[in-house]
Amino acid sequence: MKVPYLSASRLKTAQDCQLSYALRYDPPNEEAVQVKWANEHRDNLQPARLGSNIHNALEEWRRPNPKTGKVRRPRLDKLLELYDIESAKNEVNFDLYEDGRIMLERWFQKRGTVKVDVLHVEQQFGSHKAPYVLSNGVPVFGFIDLTLAVGDHAIELVDYKTQRAPITQAEADSNVQAGIYLAVAREIWPDKELRFTFDLTRYGTVTTIWSDEKIERFKDWLLTKWEWIQSIEEPRATIGPACKWCAFQSICPKAQKLVQSGSWDLVVNENPVDQDEDDMLDQLQAIKAAKAILDKKKKAIEDHIKNEWFDQYAPAEERVKMTDRYAVKWEDRQNKAYPKHELQRILPPSIFGQVANVTKSAVDRILPILPDDMREEVEQTSTIKPFKALTIRRRQDAD
Repeated sequence: MKVPYLSASRLKTAQDCQLSYALRYDPPNEEAVQVKWANEHRDNLQPARLGSNIHNALEEWRRPNPKTGKVRRPRLDKLLELYDIESAKNEVNFDLYEDGRIMLERWFQKRGTVKVDVLHVEQQFGSHKAPYVLSNGVPVFGFIDLTLAVGDHAIELVDYKTQRAPITQAEADSNVQAGIYLAVAREIWPDKELRFTFDLTRYGTVTTIWSDEKIERFKDWLLTKWEWIQSIEEPRATIGPACKWCAFQSICPKAQKLVQSGSWDLVVNENPVDQDEDDMLDQLQAIKAAKAILDKKKKAIEDHIKNEWFDQYAPAEERVKMTDRYAVKWEDRQNKAYPKHELQRILPPSIFGQVANVTKSAVDRILPILPDDMREEVEQTSTIKPFKALTIRRRQDAD
C-alpha cells in the first residue's frame, strides 16, 4: 500500500484494519472516493468540530504578537471571545457549545494564568506532499499544538485533547503520537531535555519524558511498521471493535456480510469449546463487531423514525403511526433515579454497599427493610426524568 508518511492515526488505522486504511488513504475506485467524501462531510462530526474550536481558540490565545514576540495577558474574556469566533465559523449544537465554554473556563482557572515561555504555536513538521523524514528514513507529518521553553535546558511539547476519556500515565509513556513528536524534536533540539505533555482540557495534564535510548528504540519500531504497511499488496478486512466507527461499512464485504445476513455462520458457527484459542478470540471479536455495526444501524433507523415520522412536540396520542404490518408509538416514559451521594449520606455502610451501583431496582429491593423514617428520606431524594421511547409491535391483523 502507499505510505507517503506515517502519523499516529494512520498507523492505528492500518493496525486495526488494512482495508480501512487503503480505502481511507488510497481509495481504489470512485465509490470509495465518494464514501470517503461523504464521511468527511457528514453531520455527526459535532464532537470533532468542538475539539477544533477549542484547539484553535487556545492556539490563537497562546500565539505571541508577531511584531513584539510577547504573549497577550492571560484574560478569560479574550479566550472566550476567540472561542466564540471559532464557533461561529465551525458551528456545533448549543449543548456542545456550552460544554466547550465551561471546559475553557475550568481550564483557565487551573492553567490559564500560569506563565509560560512560548516558542511556537501549531508548529508544523513536514507536509502532506513533503513529509519530514526521520534520520532512519521514516517519513512523518504533524502539528505540535504548543512548544514551550522550560528554562534554558528543556523543551516541552504540548498537545491539547478534548476527549472525554482521560489518558493514564502508562498510556502516555507508550503513546505513538508522543513518540513521533519526540523523535522529531530530538532531531531539532539534539542538546535539550525533552518532555511531551497531554493537556487534557477536561481534566489535568499528563507528561511523559523519554530517554534518547527509548526514542531510538521507538524509531526502530516505527521503521518496521512503515515497511510492513508498504509490503501489503492486497489489504484484508479485519472484523474488530474499530468496525463501529469505520466510514466504509457500506463497501466492506465482511461488514456487509454481518449486516445483511446477521453472519451467524461467521460469528457463531462453532461451539467455542471445540475451537482453538485464536479461533475463539476471532469469534469474540466478530461478535463484538457485529453488535457494534448492528447497534449503529439500529440507531440510524430509530433516529429516522423519530425525526421523519413524528413531531416530538405533538401530544402523545398523535405520536402514533400504523404501517401495513406494525403499530409504532413514540411514548412518554419516566426514569426514577436516586443520587448516589444522598444514599451514601442516609444509609448505613452495610446497606449502602448493597446498592453501590445505585440502580433503581437495587434501591427498590432494600427499601422494604429500611426503618420508616429512613425509607421516607431515601424516597424524597429520588428524581423523575421524563423521556420518550419507541415501541414497535406487529399488528395482529398483519399477514
